Amino acid sequence: MTRTADSAPPSTSALATISFVTMLGMGTMGISLPILPPQLHLGYGYDLTTVGWVIGLESIATLISRPWSGRVADRRGGKSATLLGLGVMILCGLAYALSDFTNPATGAGRSLALLAIIVGRVLMGVGEGLLIAGSGLWGIDRAGPGRTGRAVSWVGLGMFAGLAIGSAAGAAIDYGQPHGFALAALASMLVPALAMAICAPIGAGALYHDHEPVSLRSMMSAVALPGFALLANACGFAAVTSFLALDYTAQGWTALPLGGTGTGVFGFGAGHVCARVLFSDVTDRIRGPWLAVACLLVQAVGLATIWQAGTPLMALIGAIVTGFGFSMVYPLLTVPVFSAVPAQKRGTALGLFDGFFDAGAGVAALASGVVAHYLALPQVFLVVSATALAGVAPVLLVPRERWRPGSQDAS
Repeated sequence: MTRTADSAPPSTSALATISFVTMLGMGTMGISLPILPPQLHLGYGYDLTTVGWVIGLESIATLISRPWSGRVADRRGGKSATLLGLGVMILCGLAYALSDFTNPATGAGRSLALLAIIVGRVLMGVGEGLLIAGSGLWGIDRAGPGRTGRAVSWVGLGMFAGLAIGSAAGAAIDYGQPHGFALAALASMLVPALAMAICAPIGAGALYHDHEPVSLRSMMSAVALPGFALLANACGFAAVTSFLALDYTAQGWTALPLGGTGTGVFGFGAGHVCARVLFSDVTDRIRGPWLAVACLLVQAVGLATIWQAGTPLMALIGAIVTGFGFSMVYPLLTVPVFSAVPAQKRGTALGLFDGFFDAGAGVAALASGVVAHYLALPQVFLVVSATALAGVAPVLLVPRERWRPGSQDAS
């Protein structure tokens, strides 16, 4: 294996900029989260099951494209994969904009609008996969040796800060605005274009030229147990982003600041950001599975709080606790993943590992739609709370020797 490096040394400022670019890219995804479910359900008249599978389609598209995204990042570098992902996100915004030009009063118009949104969700899924694989690999390289955990945490911070800020921005755009969805579609094109411009001056990092094949079986063995825990962790995220806005609407919690369709998602993102700020370096010092277990338990408590919420304040507190518990599970689980794969295959490993997140998010969105349709919206959060508890089992099954900090930098 040979390594080609650019002239730029490891840089904290470059890592911070990559995190900011990731925030803008994921903010593009977040803008539509509080607007798209009501647009499909209330604007176009589709039932909650349809809303669930359309929203979940983005995660399924990301899941299918993850291995390819990881290979793109390994072969062309993290920066190239990031730029490609942002470009695909611009096309998603264009698809959303086209859906707004249809006439939902007619059957054909409703079908065309749904088709355009489906295309947009698929494009967003592919774009997200490229962005996350690319920015993750790019950030790891720019952070320098021994700081893999910091890089993953900072890039993840950008991801969910983007979701939180984008969701709040989407809710603000849509609040009392008859053309809110069209404005959100326009923002979904402009924001990733800005992110692409910011990427330009940042060094591309190292490229690995690997001539030693690594079997898919060995890669899957490296990511399987942490991946199943990540799958369970993703279910709460899917429920919050897909159905919390509708739960607020159904409960009549529409008055800002505690109500409003984007408030709960914003609270989730705020909890996530808070945990990442406080514990961003802990991944590089972790010695065992117990912190990941604690995070899953905290997330389960937060989801159960949303289930029992009788006021928007209680729901907001539950969302914040959920985001706080959810936050550090991903970077903590990368420790046993990276300890088992060579450096030149990190992009592929990230792609496969992230695929478990997409599988969990996609299946949970679909299942949550069924639960909401046949039971009630609050029951969704009870089900995913139990799923978070189930995620403890695969964490405890990961071999102890794979929890050694820094071993992933040895390859």
